[in-house]
Amino acid sequence: MLINKKNLGFFSKTVMLGNFFAIAGLLLSYSASFINPKSFWAISFLGLGYLPILLINVGFIFYWILRKPKFALFSLAAILLGWNLMTQHITFHSQQDNPTNDSMLRVMSYNVHMFEALPYSDQAPKDGFIETVNETKPDVLCVQEFYSTIKGNKKFSETVKKEAAFDTYYFAPSRQNDYMAYGQAIFSKYPIINSGLIKKNEYGINRIIYADIVKNSDTIRVYNVHLRSFGLQNEDKEFIQNPSASKAEDEKATKRVGRKLKWAFEQRSNQAESLYDHMQDTHLPKIVMGDFNDTPMSYSVNLIGKNMKNAFQEQGQGWGVTHFPMLPILQIDYIFTDKQFAVKNYHIIKKKQSDHYPIWADIQLTN
Repeated sequence: MLINKKNLGFFSKTVMLGNFFAIAGLLLSYSASFINPKSFWAISFLGLGYLPILLINVGFIFYWILRKPKFALFSLAAILLGWNLMTQHITFHSQQDNPTNDSMLRVMSYNVHMFEALPYSDQAPKDGFIETVNETKPDVLCVQEFYSTIKGNKKFSETVKKEAAFDTYYFAPSRQNDYMAYGQAIFSKYPIINSGLIKKNEYGINRIIYADIVKNSDTIRVYNVHLRSFGLQNEDKEFIQNPSASKAEDEKATKRVGRKLKWAFEQRSNQAESLYDHMQDTHLPKIVMGDFNDTPMSYSVNLIGKNMKNAFQEQGQGWGVTHFPMLPILQIDYIFTDKQFAVKNYHIIKKKQSDHYPIWADIQLTN
């Protein structure tokens, strides 16, 4: 399509130039999904900026529809080129309530933020957690930042097992003393016959555990994922939400936050590669869920989800926000399944009991 500049005024020519920059930014943001940040870390920042870049392109489409409709095809084509990536952020499925049956498995993932009391929660964290689990009734529950006593008769892990009717669990502390521990847990209403930790590239509480669960005659491997966080402190979050009026302070804060983001991108890449390699070593059907601490446009999320089904993409509805306190637009919690699973339901539970929303899905092994 050729642009007849004679038919465009100065303002529209300027808009067209801006439109081309927006299209270039959108296409570059797509590349964050397959370019390893260890090779070129800067591209990961464009991946973080996907949503505003997308909205800018949508704005250009509306402008050209009113001014010269054929020029709207430029941004429209760029958006359609990344359709598969866009539907990892926002989906248009109607909400379904498929009945459960014995062949289905309900899985749930929840980062509980160490059960800390948060200002926007109106319920005791542990009480709210038990209530949410009992309302959802998952067969398999993966918990990140799980906190429990490990001695005596008040183990919270035992409380969860008893009150939520789980058969067993695997709790893998990343830190512990003689009385308390925190880390990750997998609770199951079916027997766990094997479990373990991927030690390569673990980073304190940010690591990956797994359990092999037997349902009927099938053995299914479940991975509980907690990838490296950005490690932002309160001052960093305050800067992101409310930049200061001082140019010098902003420059200093920008460099500090930028270094943390760069380092976290690279660490998550290492962890994703470790998980991907580990998954290739088993023939068992796999479910991967947890807090990936990265967006659907990221290299780490797309590597882990390679050749797998994204439960949100299959059955989600609307914009997939799972983390809300700093910027209420972020999806960083996921459920992936092998392709022999059919995803029947997917829900984000909009309860502010933690800094993450819990997510769950109904899945069915079809082969």
